[in-house]
Amino acid sequence: MTRGIWADLAFFFETDPRSVKGVNLSRNPSVVVHLQDGSDTVIVHGRASVERSPSRLKALQASYAKKYDYTPDWSKGSGQVAYRVEPKVAHAWKNPRMHRSLVKFAS
Repeated sequence: MTRGIWADLAFFFETDPRSVKGVNLSRNPSVVVHLQDGSDTVIVHGRASVERSPSRLKALQASYAKKYDYTPDWSKGSGQVAYRVEPKVAHAWKNPRMHRSLVKFAS
């Protein structure tokens, strides 16, 4: 499970760039993000890139602190990097009436 924040029409998460996830992202930045909830489903396809904007990183730290009671350290040498996923395709639906609630977005 990855903690993350939705902001500015993107999904942000963190990982160590030397971890399996980080190495895989450096080789292939295509990702699929989804909620754990099987009843209220959201699936997002996109590309992950390292977030470098100091002002955005500061805002994300505040959002992480509020949502998770945790303030990430994305400073150089910390071992963690923030990634931004810009959605290309998204699907969403609610059970039990998936066929009536299905929504698809493509950019």
